[in-house]
Amino acid sequence: MFVDFGVVAAGKLILVGWTVADGDPVKIRIESARGGQIGEAEVERCIRFDRADVAEMYGREAIDVGYVIGVAIAPFAGLALFDSTVTLTVLGADDAVVHTQPFTLDRLAVGPGGVANGQRWPIDLMIAGGLFAADVARALQWALGGGVAIESDHVFLDSWAHVGEGMIVSGWIENAAVASLVLLTDTLEAACTGADLATFDRPDVSDAMRRKGTAAHTANHGFLTTMPLVDRATRRVAVLVDGGNVVTSLGTLVLTDERLDSVENALNNFSAHFGGGALPSPAVMLRHARPLLTAQPIRAMTHEVVRVVARDAPPRLSVVVPLYGRPFLLRAILANQAAYPDGTEFIYVSDDPRHHLFIRNYLADRRALIDRPTTLVVNGGNYGFSAANTIGVGVARAPLLLFQNSDVWVDDGGAFGIAALEIAAGRFGIVGFRLLYEDGTLQHDGMILQRGRHVHDLYAAEHPGKGLPPLPIAPGEPVANAVPAVTGAAMMMTRDWYDALGGFDPGYVRGDFEDADLCMRSVAKGRPVGLVRTAGLRHLERQSLVLSGGEALRSAITYLNCIRFNARWQQDLAA
Repeated sequence: MFVDFGVVAAGKLILVGWTVADGDPVKIRIESARGGQIGEAEVERCIRFDRADVAEMYGREAIDVGYVIGVAIAPFAGLALFDSTVTLTVLGADDAVVHTQPFTLDRLAVGPGGVANGQRWPIDLMIAGGLFAADVARALQWALGGGVAIESDHVFLDSWAHVGEGMIVSGWIENAAVASLVLLTDTLEAACTGADLATFDRPDVSDAMRRKGTAAHTANHGFLTTMPLVDRATRRVAVLVDGGNVVTSLGTLVLTDERLDSVENALNNFSAHFGGGALPSPAVMLRHARPLLTAQPIRAMTHEVVRVVARDAPPRLSVVVPLYGRPFLLRAILANQAAYPDGTEFIYVSDDPRHHLFIRNYLADRRALIDRPTTLVVNGGNYGFSAANTIGVGVARAPLLLFQNSDVWVDDGGAFGIAALEIAAGRFGIVGFRLLYEDGTLQHDGMILQRGRHVHDLYAAEHPGKGLPPLPIAPGEPVANAVPAVTGAAMMMTRDWYDALGGFDPGYVRGDFEDADLCMRSVAKGRPVGLVRTAGLRHLERQSLVLSGGEALRSAITYLNCIRFNARWQQDLAA
């Protein structure tokens, strides 16, 4: 078996080669030379064709040993497919390895006359074989034959922004809501259809159309969409109208640097267009905003472990503290060491490369002032809340874990001892803590999960009594009580239970809802969640989280995580 060459067309990877093995390829796996990144996708189409030279070489009577296969490009997002040699593996039935070879993916040579014939014929073959949807297939045929898209007054680009391997594009197209549209990059690598556009009213465009005598079939000329690929050199997108038999060009969107916008503004526009001050529906959010917030390059996670202060005695409690964006908060944690129980070790996970050097030097300079076993973990990149905690747990040595945000101040650590006893007694699988603002009012007293109109009736995490003075504990009332969920800002559990639950879910984006999700999994597996209501712990709240984006971006991230949380737990909560 051998793969001769491959190209990308309309979001599909098309590979050309030959095989004399029995059966068609089932899966394609690609491994990048950079950090061992791997993507894998099912073969969507496999078309055989004659290769008399190969048949003669192997003494085969059948000459249909050549093949063209097509797979979706999306599972390989983040891999440097075009810029380096990758390892391509072909898998057959039962994931058996059929063939492996180093491989360099070609770019389509798109010239004035269309695509060179040597690259065109396999795309034509896959078009005839039904690899592409009909409207995308017709658009590709238009482009393969040298279709020309020019700038015109029928389309307009307001702004665009890119994240990872994706981009968001917004502007207006005449009658965008009702026209049979296909948007196609001029390198032919990516395409989207009218069904992929979120459209909205543009009265200004309707007025302009009426003034020039153009029929306005709808008021929805404004559009916003995401596309998975963009050629950074040319950055042109053809806007095509599919007439069933004939594809015509409405014009070209030129993604110039002058129109380049931030993702923050793109999300502001997104929220403004869909429901004014309200958030878009979950379906619209998942289709158009999720790619922006999750399109991070695939990469191997690396970290370095620095033992700042070591002790021979095994610790009983490991405090895992991710550090992001506010390195000065480390001073407060060091100042509060004595408030923690005996047998405590500290694991600081630096998840912000901008501050690695400061944190290293700060701890090294104050080693003589640190009287507890202390370890610094330096992550190779910003991996997010879930991954940072998971890496910290991998370094921790104690059987009991305390997850703590860097902006938690500990006046009195007595609550930690109470929590440890409650867990040891088997009353709770996870225990959280009453947290106060610096003025003594409540920041956290347990979380409840209830529907919210602001998130389209999805279940959201709410903090009862937040901002109010805490209610005193009545005589005889237990200090620890069961609650639906607790915040990950200060959360205790055993190492064994954390592992049994699978840890924090890295599928949530940049913090929010990981803690509620972990609590739900604990309850589902038979261990309730508890809260210790004592004074002594303060939380400055979201001191680092706010640095991951402005209000619109943070709101979008929280909402997207809310959608993921509800997809998993909505039925359980409704019951």
